[in-house]
Amino acid sequence: MRRAASTSMANLQDALNPGGSGTMQARIDQLEAEEPEVVDKTQRVIIVCNSLPLKMRHDPEGSVARGHSWHFEHDPDSIYGQCGPGIVAGTAIEKVLFLGGLANEVELFEQDAVATDIGERFNCVPVFLGEELRAKYYKGFCKQFLWPLMHYVLPMSCASPARYSKTNWQAYLAANKRFADKVVEVLNADGDFVWVHDYHLMLLPTFLRKRFNTVRCGYFLHSPFPSSEVFRTFPNRDLVLRGLLNADVIAFHTFDYARHFLSCTTRLLGLNHKTKHGALAIDYYGRSVGVKICPTGVNTDRLQDALLCEDALASRANYKAAFHGRKVFLGVDDMDIFKGIELKLQAFELLLARHPELAKTMCLVQVCNPARSTGREMQELQAEVAATVERLNATYGVTEGAADDKDDEIGHGKVVVLLHRSTTLAERVALMSVADCAVVTATRDGMNLLPYEYITCRQGPVDVAKGTGELHLPAPRRSSLIMSEFVGCSSSLSGAFRVNPWSVDDVADAMYRAAMLPIADAEARHEKHWKYISEHTVGYWACSNIAELQRTTEFTGSARCYGLGFGLNFRVVALDPNFRKLEHARVATEYAQSKKRILLLDYDGTLVPQASYDQAPSRDLLDSLRRLSEDKHNAAVCIVSGRARKTLDDWFSEAVPNLGILAEHGYWYKAPGGVVQSPRVWRQLAPQGTEDHIKKWHEIVLPILKQYTDSTDGSFIKDKGTSVIWHFGDADPDFGSWQAKELMDHLESVLVNDPVDVFPGNGHVEIKPQGVSKGTLVEMFLGDDSANHLIETDGAGARVDFILAIGDDRSDEEMFHAISERVADPNSSKQLVRSDSCPMPGVARKKDHDHLAVYCSTVGQKPSKADYYLDDTDDVNDLLRNLTVKGGIDE
Repeated sequence: MRRAASTSMANLQDALNPGGSGTMQARIDQLEAEEPEVVDKTQRVIIVCNSLPLKMRHDPEGSVARGHSWHFEHDPDSIYGQCGPGIVAGTAIEKVLFLGGLANEVELFEQDAVATDIGERFNCVPVFLGEELRAKYYKGFCKQFLWPLMHYVLPMSCASPARYSKTNWQAYLAANKRFADKVVEVLNADGDFVWVHDYHLMLLPTFLRKRFNTVRCGYFLHSPFPSSEVFRTFPNRDLVLRGLLNADVIAFHTFDYARHFLSCTTRLLGLNHKTKHGALAIDYYGRSVGVKICPTGVNTDRLQDALLCEDALASRANYKAAFHGRKVFLGVDDMDIFKGIELKLQAFELLLARHPELAKTMCLVQVCNPARSTGREMQELQAEVAATVERLNATYGVTEGAADDKDDEIGHGKVVVLLHRSTTLAERVALMSVADCAVVTATRDGMNLLPYEYITCRQGPVDVAKGTGELHLPAPRRSSLIMSEFVGCSSSLSGAFRVNPWSVDDVADAMYRAAMLPIADAEARHEKHWKYISEHTVGYWACSNIAELQRTTEFTGSARCYGLGFGLNFRVVALDPNFRKLEHARVATEYAQSKKRILLLDYDGTLVPQASYDQAPSRDLLDSLRRLSEDKHNAAVCIVSGRARKTLDDWFSEAVPNLGILAEHGYWYKAPGGVVQSPRVWRQLAPQGTEDHIKKWHEIVLPILKQYTDSTDGSFIKDKGTSVIWHFGDADPDFGSWQAKELMDHLESVLVNDPVDVFPGNGHVEIKPQGVSKGTLVEMFLGDDSANHLIETDGAGARVDFILAIGDDRSDEEMFHAISERVADPNSSKQLVRSDSCPMPGVARKKDHDHLAVYCSTVGQKPSKADYYLDDTDDVNDLLRNLTVKGGIDE
């Protein structure tokens, strides 16, 4: 074989170098002379959004040199474009790349030229979906179905276009896949951060995680997140939740939205969340998914600079003249059913009905940006708004001295000025700078940045002297806000008049209080709001999110990751490098070679699945245990359970005579039949006097548990005599968890002087006496008098050289800890083989088993003192069957 290999290598060299060594050397010199390929190690953030921060228009002549017929320019209003400079300035990120769709469809033959052009000039990567896919994905699914759902609106009519459509869902899936493919094309998985935005791309993290298990991905939702009662109506709810959980950080505007998301993950996926160092996180298959609350901000510098441009100064002068002597209340909204425009007008009408004298001293300016959607509801809204405005002006309008110009949209005599059109930045900042109060009455809105923009414009230019001198802004500055409690920024601006927009009386009353607000009060409110807004800008928001993503993914590379699940159910399991899957083959090999073994097996959650009712062992399980306990090399095969001794006795004593049984977490123990020194009867392992203590705290604990059971539907009490368990696994997940935490605090306070432990479990709270644990059995089997508790194996006097312990909950952690302590103790050499630790896979073993093999395994991937894990109860049973076969073959 060696000679054949050498001949083949020589032939290969001749084929590669037919000209001899000189030619080969020339080729080597040539390769060395070439410049090495430069690897771009620039740290980048890839911002993925539905629409790129660009404006585009068809321009057949202007872009011929670039090979396409489109004109592109930056969109200064895009929040994505605004956060780019902030990220570069406030973090270690060196470059920001934007990836998303374009406002118009581009013909196939122009797409390459467009992509090259905007990539070079704007750092933008376009995603071309095609007209049909875009229509179904964006208009059909995002706008008609997802947008109303996220805003708590369910389509009750069977003829509603907002009903769920499987065709549109498939388009949504396909579009997210198309975005993911484009991200993969430009992604450097080792150095880049991906920041995904909004409800259009909720499946994107799954597609990215599938391609790169350790991708560093953040997600920000700009819309509200509905309560679980609304979101659970979504047919694909689980897939969307899993899509979001495949991100490393999920961020929301407010805690309310985050709370709803956490509730959905608990109720629909059975996940738990935790707080650590002030941050929320969800444990998701070994990954800690951060949940961040961070409201967006505005680009204050841009707004302040815009106030001094010529167009803004001219518009401001016109508005000041038109509204001279009147207080201006301002609303700027999209024409949308969620903005509460009609409620605002109704409240203003009620205000004037109650105080008609205000018609001469105040007016409402309502800017309505063009509607983004169509339909019957939109037509009804537009008709209602127009009719209300006309009625108000007809009833309360001031006609004396008004300009007789029907084309004048400001309408000097109107009490309501309706601007139903798009406005330029100059017009907007001018209007906001003259308005005495901004009014936001949205019935549901993700953030709504109008209050931030309004406060900024009322503050004036960065140069305060220019604002006071050129714009004649009052010094100190003052402003007033009326804000719906259903918009994201309401919690940030505590000086605003918060209202329920559905209560017209409430809004009208707030309008009156704002109109009568003392100057000193308006100044104090403005100062407080401006301090917050000037610090929490759009740049701050972007930096904060990226910094959180960097912190969360700091140690991602050190974890061992592998994929689990198919399709959109895909998720990544992340494990500590020292925490690994227990390999059946390796354990079976060690088992077959060892001479004296100890096997400790938990029951519920380990040998059988967790349940709120008693699950007797199956015939297959009993057969496996019987064969293991009869193995001549097994010194102890023991069930270590929290169940009552009578139940375990009925199940195992006769069926598996050589099986040891530890009941009620170590209070009672029944030795296996083969131990000569220990009779096969139940004996108490708890310290002396424990029974008296149990009777005492029982009288205290049971009435408290009954009280919590009465108030928590689905909960029940299980009294084992030596311990008491309050089960809440069948109760409402949120309420059950709250009640469990409250119960633990309650019990710990009343039992502070009693020798009793209160600890949480999986869906239960257990109260048991101190000094009782599964670790007691470990001390018996591995302590100085272990010979009195173990079955004699072949080779009398042999030391233990194989330990297998499997469990699934906190009580089993005590067992794992006791084993690790014993193994680490140098004084245990009389009981344990000490010549070597358990060898790693692939290490050669001697013929004789001269080392100690220890396998402590938890069930499921979760933090544990065990070094190994098994997937579930089926995995555990498969391992036991493998051991019985291996043991039989070896014998």
